[in-house]
Amino acid sequence: MSDTKSLLNRISAFRERLERTPSLAEIPGALQLAGRAGPSPAWLSQTLRQLAGAEPQPGPMPRELTSRARRILEMARELVLEQRAISDDVFYQRIAALPVDPLARYHRATVAATEAALRLIQAMPDSAEFQTRLCEGLETVLGSIRMRLDVGRQTLDKRRSEWGRVEKLARCLVDVQSRRLVSFDAFTELAEEILVDAKKGVPLRFPAFPHETVARQVAAHALTVASVIARMVPHDYEWASQPVVPVALALVMDIGMLSIPAAIFNKVEPLTVEERRRIEVHPRVGAALLAETFPDLGELAGVIVAHHERLDGTGYPNGLTLDKIPALAKMLAAADHYAGMAADRPHRPAHDTRTALTETLVAAEAGTLDGDFAEYLLHLSFYPVGSVVELTDGRMAVVVGCHPSRINLRATTRPVVAILSDTSGDLLPKLDVVDLAGSEFGGILRALPTAELIGKLAEFHPDLC
Repeated sequence: MSDTKSLLNRISAFRERLERTPSLAEIPGALQLAGRAGPSPAWLSQTLRQLAGAEPQPGPMPRELTSRARRILEMARELVLEQRAISDDVFYQRIAALPVDPLARYHRATVAATEAALRLIQAMPDSAEFQTRLCEGLETVLGSIRMRLDVGRQTLDKRRSEWGRVEKLARCLVDVQSRRLVSFDAFTELAEEILVDAKKGVPLRFPAFPHETVARQVAAHALTVASVIARMVPHDYEWASQPVVPVALALVMDIGMLSIPAAIFNKVEPLTVEERRRIEVHPRVGAALLAETFPDLGELAGVIVAHHERLDGTGYPNGLTLDKIPALAKMLAAADHYAGMAADRPHRPAHDTRTALTETLVAAEAGTLDGDFAEYLLHLSFYPVGSVVELTDGRMAVVVGCHPSRINLRATTRPVVAILSDTSGDLLPKLDVVDLAGSEFGGILRALPTAELIGKLAEFHPDLC
């Protein structure tokens, strides 16, 4: 049994025991804690009951506390204040209002652990000897809560940054559509940020954002495509020296979709002929808007028109074929196809990254997408860094490194992973790094879908969900 699971079991046992124990308020002669002991007992009792969902009522504490117990009390106070800061955070409250969110589940579990620890502190005995024994366990519990709060805060900041980019891009796209934005710099600055992330090896994510407007949904997809392009472009001889251009174009290529009603954009049922026609003119609408707003784009507006064209002439809006399609539009098409398959859609859930990459390569083989640009995606690997996978022996792992190759496909399916659980699914206290490429046996069975990922890891690794 892992240390983490053992710790949570001990907390649960403590909570069960305390539920059967009379409150200290019922013990005759109990005295309030002197001011020198640190935070007041009334504050502690109120905090405890607020966390438990009850009305605040003052309760007694031991007449004397050891210096170690006072430090424990101060640690608990600091943790509660940090926990409250997260709970009161406006962005967190927005997340917590969603039906299922891994960070909200994680934070609720942290609150429950803190509640149990505070109950123990409230039950602190008068005896210095027994206080010392209880403090030993409480230090371990509070240390675990401290680590959980750090992870929660980091995950919250990461999510805030992701959502912030979506909001920023959505505003810029709407401003262009409304003729309020007169400089392309906002898009190039965002493209540079995405390129920096790619160079740092930030994990590629396909987040599902519950955005209620078409602009936010378009922005979320555009950011994913741009992140894919940022990892493809270093391998292209033409654009490797000026990567900002392809990434910036990925951010604006679907701006014409802002003219599509939300009812059509989010339709689950098959589109009618008329609805499909409205969708298929969005590249032309977007290119005209960009050419009018940013005349300096010049021929790049033609790339926007053609990013849904296909080599065999089955694309739209003009049914172009082969060399009539700009090379950069072919790159955008490959990235858009891959990113679209790996993300949730109104009519279907997301495909795993292996399926998305395989289907993109198959489309290239069939002559609809450009083969070279499709193969650039192999540098992302079938399981990009950050993917959570199940190994053939039942263990869960997270991908921490890849072996990209356009020749050896086996290498791209056997990355470097950090083992998260044992074969029974119990999470490990310490991650063991394994290079599957150097392993004779075993490999990756599948990538975990989002719902299963949240169910198994949300309360321990919200940063991986």
